[in-house]
Amino acid sequence: MIRAAVLGSDVSKSRSPAIHNAAFRAMGVDGQYGAISVEPQKFDALVGDLRAQGYRYLNVTIPHKAAAFAIAGAHGPEARVSGAVNTLLFEPGGAIRGENTDGAGLLAALGDLGVTASGATVVMAGAGGAAAGAVEALTRTGAQVRLLARRAEIADQLRARLEPAQRDRVTVMPWTGDGLVRALAGATVLVSAVPAVAWADASTASGIETLAGAAVLEMAYGGETPLAVAARARGAAYADGLGMLVHQAAHAIALALGKPPPLAPLFEAARSSP
Repeated sequence: MIRAAVLGSDVSKSRSPAIHNAAFRAMGVDGQYGAISVEPQKFDALVGDLRAQGYRYLNVTIPHKAAAFAIAGAHGPEARVSGAVNTLLFEPGGAIRGENTDGAGLLAALGDLGVTASGATVVMAGAGGAAAGAVEALTRTGAQVRLLARRAEIADQLRARLEPAQRDRVTVMPWTGDGLVRALAGATVLVSAVPAVAWADASTASGIETLAGAAVLEMAYGGETPLAVAARARGAAYADGLGMLVHQAAHAIALALGKPPPLAPLFEAARSSP
């Protein structure tokens, strides 16, 4: 039996078990996927215990992604750039590999929205851990990224961690109403990697006035957000983060099992999960 789980400080309402168990059923895999809430001081020990019990892989969410990065002995490119791991793979021989599937999930979710990342001009709102792997994946495809951040030094650090050719595709811009207006000019898509409440700020909301023409993908999901309301009011194509969640899960499963799962059962499970 393949055993796996998601680890976070509180994953009692996580949709990951529904998604991964649906994938196992669709693939004909004898597998069991659970959700385990764990405090930071116990995270390393728990990973060691689960590894000893024969778990195949673990998914990791807030606040343990940096700790998962430290545990892994080898890292994929998105993990190296972001300093965050959301998938720990226990490989034969005992090695632990850390991957960040956020970027792969974002690229696929953008495709569902009708956006091809290669050649696109992407406005990325936020420069934290959720954005970092996505920026690496976007620039690797050749997309130009306008990185909006309230703290320029964080965005500059993210940009500096990219390979030189990718770094040249990133422009750091201020998170202000005027900065958003300038960033959106001629943009293909706006990706929000910040909490939904950030778009309720009056000065930020004023910048959305120029949104027309750009699609919107918000990593947050689970309810009607200020950005969703603003996007739809201006006729923009909009998607929340549920599709990205499904796609990044599918990518993690493919890494762990060596083949991708069919997507339809995963989307059905994600949508029907409470």
